Amino acid sequence: MSGHEGTIWGIAYLPGGKRVVSCSNDKTVRIWDVEKGEQEGTSMVHEGGVHALAVTKDGKRILSGGEDKRIIVWDVETHERIEEWADHTGKIHCIALSPDDRLAASGGMSSGEIVIREMRSGNIKHSIDAGSSVLSLCFSPNGEKLACRSYFDRDHVIQVYDVDGGKLVLGPIKGHKSWVRCVLWSLDGSQLFSASEDRTIRCWNSETGKPIGKPWAGHTSFVTFLSLSPDGTKLASTSYDQTVRFWDTQSGKPIEQPLQHDNFLYAVAFSPCGKFVAYGDKKVSILRVPWWVEGRKQVITTLTYLPTLFLNIFVTAGTSFATAATCRPPSDRTILSTTCTSWPFHPHTYCNAGSALSRHCTGSQSYVSHCCKFG
Repeated sequence: MSGHEGTIWGIAYLPGGKRVVSCSNDKTVRIWDVEKGEQEGTSMVHEGGVHALAVTKDGKRILSGGEDKRIIVWDVETHERIEEWADHTGKIHCIALSPDDRLAASGGMSSGEIVIREMRSGNIKHSIDAGSSVLSLCFSPNGEKLACRSYFDRDHVIQVYDVDGGKLVLGPIKGHKSWVRCVLWSLDGSQLFSASEDRTIRCWNSETGKPIGKPWAGHTSFVTFLSLSPDGTKLASTSYDQTVRFWDTQSGKPIEQPLQHDNFLYAVAFSPCGKFVAYGDKKVSILRVPWWVEGRKQVITTLTYLPTLFLNIFVTAGTSFATAATCRPPSDRTILSTTCTSWPFHPHTYCNAGSALSRHCTGSQSYVSHCCKFG
């Protein structure tokens, strides 16, 4: 999805998986319609670059913050401001919501301050001095603890705070040799994952702070962000090495080959169903995870303002499948490009809105291309 004029710092799916939210250094937050392949409505605008966002579980509100030192709460449907909080003394780099959406935590680069706020009233519950450079925050699955990445006592560490009392309960956890860019809880809360500029991902016991296994190696440059799959069994990571990589959360071993890109990547998110990941540089791309179709990597859709939407599908011999197609105005086209592993393949064209494209493959390998044109 093209439209941002600056680096994308944050990305998240809205519930249902049909829309994606992104924030950028171009001072905007945007919502993208995955099915239509275009931006939905107007951009939500800050006075400076936007480095952090979070989406409520009900999908009704977006929180964003950045260089203008304030958090803005947006209505997802109208894109209008609901509230604005301007209590931070420095740039905001991260925002996290508690599992019940009752609390919002935010932190920044310069002050090292963590602000925990009541969502309903907007009142500050705690203001915590975490050292400096709070780059990442994450609530535990039960909402009782808050993990953060900070620079403390001249070291790059992970610290865990009690949410009710605001007191440090674990840490500082040390082990990374450079800046920690992201910290994340496991689905059951027993582990913490961290990504670092030392090119590694690490796993920690969330009760003792002790490392679990060796550092996960594979990235060749800074690791910038982590996303946990909905079932908790896999991690996706982004890096300056221009790849998205996947990892088994139990063994720490890489899954499949990395997905290659052509620019630095700062954000990635699994879809609610776990079939796709969304990532971005200045545009947002959506890819099917490589293990979903026998290890084949494919861009399901790259959504842009251009009048063409590409869809790549891989099928095996003897497989029947159907793809929904919605016809749009004459200025727009939907192109279905299919790699069929068997022959014959019988293409048909449907130009009625909501109709289905249905095919069956048998026999030897072949490649076909099908286009549904309008007007």
